[in-house]
Amino acid sequence: MVLFLAGASGYTRRQGLRRLKQRLENVPGASNVRYEPSAVKPTTVIADVDIEMFLEKPFARATGRIEVVWRPREETDLQRVQWIDDAVSLGWHKDRDHPELGTTHVQRETDDESTPHREPAHIEVEAQLSFLEICLDRLPDRIDATAESDSFHR
Repeated sequence: MVLFLAGASGYTRRQGLRRLKQRLENVPGASNVRYEPSAVKPTTVIADVDIEMFLEKPFARATGRIEVVWRPREETDLQRVQWIDDAVSLGWHKDRDHPELGTTHVQRETDDESTPHREPAHIEVEAQLSFLEICLDRLPDRIDATAESDSFHR
């Protein structure tokens, strides 16, 4: 039996993850786009990213990774778009972990911070591709903000 959920825009989990993977394959600088833990039982889509190609400018850190999780739910889908590189892990989380921040929050963790920084993200879309697009649109500014000084830039 296949279950289609209202929040999932009519897609099964496998179909939704396939569409997310196809989108990540078109991100500038993305390579090695894959399912984790496997293509047979995917739960996450991961893409390795050349940061300079993604940002379209020189940047001190060479590579990063985008991890996308989408789990359809009867009420509100669980969605996460996470960026990870040598200096920072930051991402948008649509889950029930921090209800005081609203439906969606952005979270940033660095080696310098003892606890993650969280703030409301104000992303109120349900479609998994729309959520990913908004996050991809906001991601370059967030990555740039992690460069503490001009010493990070070449």
